[in-house]
Amino acid sequence: MKTAILLLGFNRVDYFEQTLHALQANEAAHACDLHVYLDGGEKARQSALVQLVEASSFENPTFVLREENWGIGRHLIDARRMLFDELSYDRILLLEDDMLLAPSYVQTVLDLSDWSQQFSDVGTVMGYNINHDSTELQTQHMQHVVATNRHFWGYVMTREVWDIIKHIIYDFEIKYLSKNTYRDRSHFKIRWLFMRSVMSKKRQTRGGKNLIPEQCLTPPFPKIPRKSPTSQDAITALALWHHGFGRITTRVSRAEYIGVEGFSFSPKLYADFGFENQNTQDLSTFTTAVGQYQFTAQDEQGNTIKPRPYE
Repeated sequence: MKTAILLLGFNRVDYFEQTLHALQANEAAHACDLHVYLDGGEKARQSALVQLVEASSFENPTFVLREENWGIGRHLIDARRMLFDELSYDRILLLEDDMLLAPSYVQTVLDLSDWSQQFSDVGTVMGYNINHDSTELQTQHMQHVVATNRHFWGYVMTREVWDIIKHIIYDFEIKYLSKNTYRDRSHFKIRWLFMRSVMSKKRQTRGGKNLIPEQCLTPPFPKIPRKSPTSQDAITALALWHHGFGRITTRVSRAEYIGVEGFSFSPKLYADFGFENQNTQDLSTFTTAVGQYQFTAQDEQGNTIKPRPYE
């Protein structure tokens, strides 16, 4: 499959450098086309980020440098539009600038993407999770995948899925991002007019062979979205759910989230979301992908592994 890696950045040079360093240590990443999208504005650090990429071992990366500040919503939606709609990539691995990756991360999610093609209900695949099991137990679960509603970090989506869900995302973009900055978007209107409208409709079902059993599915948002997130990622989750797609990730995380500070995060939020204790294993030891995967619906005690709502 024709695959692009989309790496996003703005002004967090230290985070970006760590993510880039981890990415270039993934052998499989060098068989993909790297597209680096950097938002602009007076606080942007585009030159510093470009220098880091040019000094890396990636050959012929493509740069898109915004002349003004688009905000992550428009910035990311437009990047997917370009890579899928204009350049016709079959799939995209999307990375923001705040994840440490295992050396086998890229191969793992590409293998998962290939494996999931036999199922009609998988919208995205990831290799990031928070798993509080012991190291000994996690070593026994390397081939397990589970359903997830976690943030969209280090995920792969195919053009086939994008073509089905993009009308909802483009509608959101036109209504709420085209005339307002991302920071000034109307959370009230997005929740009560847009999200509530979509969540109130009957969820579509995917024909064919499905992977995720009903008992392992959780709606990303309630029908009354009083406090629901209004980001473009949240709208992507909404669109996937409406069209009958679920999301999967490896049970054992192959990455660590490091974004303590940023547009949507602060040290307090980082702690409140549990990221201070991700219980990530030594990522340097994950040098090879396991190759074969199996969906896991229950834990060792027989409890259903069911994700919480979008987080």
